Amino acid sequence: MKIKILIPITLLGAISWGQKSEDIIPKDAVTVFSLNNISILQKVSMDELVSYDFMTELQSELFDGSTQGKTLKDAGIDFNQKMNIFYGKNPEFEISGFTFGISDKEKLFNVFDDFDRKESLVEGTEYYNNYFNHLMIQGNVGLLIRVDTDQDKLTEITDSIWVSRGFELPWAEDEYYDEEGMDTYDEEELTDDDPTLNEDGDEVEIIEEEVDETPVAVDETSDLFKNYYELRDSIESEYSRKRLLLITEELFSQKINLRAKDARLAAQLTHPSDGIFYLDNSRNFKNTNSLFYLQAMFPELYHDLNELYTGNVMLGDIVLNQKSIDLKVEASYGDGLGSIYEELNSAKFDKNVLKYIPKNNTGFFTYKIDLKKGYEKAYEVIMPILSEEKNPRISANVLTIELLNDFINTDEVFNTYKGSMFGTFNGIKRVKTKRIEFFYDEETFEYGEKEIEAEEDMPIFTLGFTTGRPDIPNKILKHMARITSQFKNMGDYWVYEEAILNSVPLYMINKNGLFIFTNDEDLAKNHSNGYGVDAITGKQAKNAAKSGSIYAYMNLGDMINRLPESILNDHRFNVLASMKGKNGEIEVISSKTTRQKTTYNLTYSFDGTFDNSGKYLLDLVNTAYLVSTKR
Repeated sequence: MKIKILIPITLLGAISWGQKSEDIIPKDAVTVFSLNNISILQKVSMDELVSYDFMTELQSELFDGSTQGKTLKDAGIDFNQKMNIFYGKNPEFEISGFTFGISDKEKLFNVFDDFDRKESLVEGTEYYNNYFNHLMIQGNVGLLIRVDTDQDKLTEITDSIWVSRGFELPWAEDEYYDEEGMDTYDEEELTDDDPTLNEDGDEVEIIEEEVDETPVAVDETSDLFKNYYELRDSIESEYSRKRLLLITEELFSQKINLRAKDARLAAQLTHPSDGIFYLDNSRNFKNTNSLFYLQAMFPELYHDLNELYTGNVMLGDIVLNQKSIDLKVEASYGDGLGSIYEELNSAKFDKNVLKYIPKNNTGFFTYKIDLKKGYEKAYEVIMPILSEEKNPRISANVLTIELLNDFINTDEVFNTYKGSMFGTFNGIKRVKTKRIEFFYDEETFEYGEKEIEAEEDMPIFTLGFTTGRPDIPNKILKHMARITSQFKNMGDYWVYEEAILNSVPLYMINKNGLFIFTNDEDLAKNHSNGYGVDAITGKQAKNAAKSGSIYAYMNLGDMINRLPESILNDHRFNVLASMKGKNGEIEVISSKTTRQKTTYNLTYSFDGTFDNSGKYLLDLVNTAYLVSTKR
């Protein structure tokens, strides 16, 4: 009898301890970074690690001192297992977190001491919670995850329940608020017995929200807002809780995870590189909020376009060398979309662009694309899909496109932009600017404004593209000169006075088959025909000419560290801010595009041997994380 009891216990222990960290990545993740060689992170301080954007779930630990003076080695992390950082978003919810191996649970909670033990959600799994962050441990692996209900979906459900109870929305008098077309969510309809389909076509549970009726002080706006947001918070809490339970059951009971569901990720995880990268663009396309209307109103068209995008996945390997980090990424496509990309990226490189890139540049890029061939292939692939749709509005749009295609000389349209583009960054210049300052006189109760002068740091940039129709830009510029005296023809170039910051001129050069915009006065006045012997040559010029659709070079020390603080503090430039203080060079080279894939090689080189390779790797991962999640 004892032997019979011992057998299942032994099997359960073998299963839980045999599980790996990559086996508990949720199937809903669309972006995954897996660090294979995490032993290189042993010297990274916990304060540094937790401060990264992909570690936002743990940033509260920075403020209680538990991470001070500690390293990853002190946190009980198993360096023989992978660390897997993931992110996912769909129309219902958003998840983020990471999975890891555990060698010493006591050490783990000595560092991360803000987590409290809770009743287990799944048998055989320990559950710890810290506000919105959830830690699940089974055997020697851990999952740290945050689950958030989609805010648009949450607002839609809350508004519907609120109105169904007979209350007016707190902002119902707002002239911009339009209640028409709002879907109705009857509380009685939100039951577990009413199944719906998730993004994979499987039945999932519709979450029922049971909220006690809350007395609402209708006459007092503040109470109305308070009660509305109490309802909203309770709905969000319940939805997130049930979604967390579903994810936990899938991972630990049903063994449903991304590695098991996607053979491409499973294969990538076997690579011997120091880290791997996975991004499922096809699911990103399917889950984008802008497609909700298309999916609801034109389901067949949505299905056909979704099929066109199927197979669009990016897979990458991260390799640490003595003096560099190499990132190789393969962007794979389905046949239909791949045929369009293949034609788009078949343009020939125009070497004239190299004349306008100086040797001493801080960073530059070149890009080539054949819009004419891409348009023709897209017309061939997409128009039959649109033509099958019976909706009158879409049919009218299809007819319009067909007529425009017949009547317009597309050869001349696409000859205006022939395919090659370039951009350069040439440092920072301190410039005098003018701005309007508003003031209020408390004695006279009068408002006023005055023009004041200031000084600001301005990036020096150049952006240009090849054209076979230089007469088109000239016609536009001559027209603008007739309208305003700010546009002036200076012979070798045009100038638009006070175009930037109300004081700095913008120069335009229309020569050598190129149309160029720049705020670089030296380029416009002294090098309108190019830099001559001072233009880039050698390896960089050859790489730019031979690269596929894109080539880019950046000197981190010169570029990022010299950017104005106003740019780095802007949330739209989180990627740049994350790289501030770094040294070295980044070079991006793309391969020729085929119907199946395009390969991108990014090399992050350093001036010398680095003391902590793990720090550089985390910098690179954090940058890629910000790009892939668009945070």
